[in-house]
Amino acid sequence: ASVDFVVTTRRATRRRFWTRPGRSSSWWDNFVTGVAVDNEWRENFRMSRASVVALTEELRPYIEVHRTNMRESIQPLKRVAITLYYLGDEDGRLRTAADAFGVSRQVVSVIVRHTCKAIALHLGPTYVQLPLTEPGAEELVAGFHRAHGLPQCLGAVHGTHIDIKQPSTDSTDYTDRRGRPSLNVQAVCDYQHRFVDVVIKWPGSVPDAQVFVNSKKRIVDDEEAVPVFLLGDPAYPLLPYLMKEYSDGGSTPQERYFGLRLRRARTVTECALGRLKARFPALRRPIHINMEDLPHVIYACFVLHNFCEVSEEAVDEDCVSGTVQVDTPPPTECNNHLTDLL
Repeated sequence: ASVDFVVTTRRATRRRFWTRPGRSSSWWDNFVTGVAVDNEWRENFRMSRASVVALTEELRPYIEVHRTNMRESIQPLKRVAITLYYLGDEDGRLRTAADAFGVSRQVVSVIVRHTCKAIALHLGPTYVQLPLTEPGAEELVAGFHRAHGLPQCLGAVHGTHIDIKQPSTDSTDYTDRRGRPSLNVQAVCDYQHRFVDVVIKWPGSVPDAQVFVNSKKRIVDDEEAVPVFLLGDPAYPLLPYLMKEYSDGGSTPQERYFGLRLRRARTVTECALGRLKARFPALRRPIHINMEDLPHVIYACFVLHNFCEVSEEAVDEDCVSGTVQVDTPPPTECNNHLTDLL
């Protein structure tokens, strides 16, 4: 297969400033000078000042732009802040971020795309990864067992639709079951609400099961001496490395209870995705970014979520509960058997 690119040319415009003369950056200056308190950092950037600074230092080698005779550069800390502000904005307007930081909308767009690409390519392998060693896998399996009582479970898989602007070509391929253009993003998370694998390549019309079947070899090696498995919802196929409840809900009390335990454990992915979207509302609205850069922007949100979880950054639980789509409660008779079966 090949991909054709249409290259357009236009007369270059000489730029002298990244920041536009006459715009005020006083709002951002309050954060730099220490006037803003930590709660304001979390409200606007989804993490504390210390975490924003730490994130900036990790990204500095990849996003630092040196001053030239043509223009005054924007420092890495401000670049990271602009990106976090945009991803955490409910409305997602470039104008809002531009006015807050005293730059143009075009500059915000360039910075967000460039910074997200750096996050995806350079921090992604560190913060979003399946365990590469046997002890690492054993730690995740043991943690999931402690949290949910399921032995040999590595994590849970779930699909989430990220709305996008209407594509100019093949738009019907991106129309999901809700009738909206989207990407079907597959995420695998562990017992700590951290993502260990993310797949961002399928249009919204593709079912979750098809996404998984085309990625399973990269996620779980079913030839391991001690096999592990993932949890999936009823939309997924039942496989040696993918467990789901009985299709009919179970015909015995034991089977129904087993299904109940699986459903409860599986909600870890829904909670993780709820925390992700509560932190970065950009994922709850159509993202008006070209399709070439969009996967980097989406993946950057997953990386940043894990960064926040590792850094023990708090998230608004009220916002999480409003974002999480909870499964339908199990039948009442399942609960009636809990005491006997336990």
